[in-house]
Amino acid sequence: MTGPNAVRAPRIKRECEHKYAKHVHGTATAYKLDRCRCAPCTDACTAEERRRRLDAHIGAAPRRIDAGPVRAHIKAMQAEGLGYRRVAALAGLAPSTVLKIVRRDPKRVDGMPQQRVAPDTARRILAVTASPAVLSEGVVVDATGAIRRIHALQACGWSRRQLAARLGVEHNTLNHILTTGGATGRMVRAITALYEELWNAAPPAATAHERAAITRTLRTAKANGWAVPMSWDEDAIDDPAARPVQALAERASARERLDELEWLLRAGVGFDVAARQAGYSSWDSAQSIARRRGHAVADLKVRVEVAA
Repeated sequence: MTGPNAVRAPRIKRECEHKYAKHVHGTATAYKLDRCRCAPCTDACTAEERRRRLDAHIGAAPRRIDAGPVRAHIKAMQAEGLGYRRVAALAGLAPSTVLKIVRRDPKRVDGMPQQRVAPDTARRILAVTASPAVLSEGVVVDATGAIRRIHALQACGWSRRQLAARLGVEHNTLNHILTTGGATGRMVRAITALYEELWNAAPPAATAHERAAITRTLRTAKANGWAVPMSWDEDAIDDPAARPVQALAERASARERLDELEWLLRAGVGFDVAARQAGYSSWDSAQSIARRRGHAVADLKVRVEVAA
């Protein structure tokens, strides 16, 4: 029965009961898949059907785009350690939306993944990028950046055992990461946070044992050619193809090294750490050389202590 006197079917509101998807009201998807007949879902489905009919009438291009680039991006993120659920969470989408793009669309009888997606869905997924901050907790990923950070801290005198203790793991855990080249997302984040904390801090040297550990660590770092933190660009340290800038001790004259040391000190880097990053064995050695050359950095520590 149609017309102004027609009795309208009751509006039955249904919540999403799908296992993974969380469809929201006010969308055509909730109307079709959840069979929700509330006013917002009905209006959304009506509007979508009107747009489809109008496009067909005027011969307009479909309002969906090729899913190929989106699928390739999802697979690239999976290779970087982001599962499809994590990609969906970062994009603000239901996991099922991402899954049917990369694996199989339940609506297709041929078992193929979804071939076309809404522009907004594509935009959200393509905006997701892999970084230590968003890696899944337990997934094992390439640890190039984490290894470089460990080596850079060792080049500043921090022993591997000290780093492991601060990370709350066994010494062998770091040895395993350095040997295999892989680490979990959780460990990569922990090492990154520790690096941000210690890159300009000097290791403890109150006892003879601590000083001996610093000496051994610096000797090992020098023998292996490990770059100090200042040699790494923040945006490149995680890139396997990136290389550290040439060590200051190799590329700079004596005065340039002292100028660099002064810049590091004025930037707030600790005296011992700044000296090592500038290519000296210790602050005392750098200060002695600065005094012989008449460089102003020799008296900088005195001026700082007086001001304090």
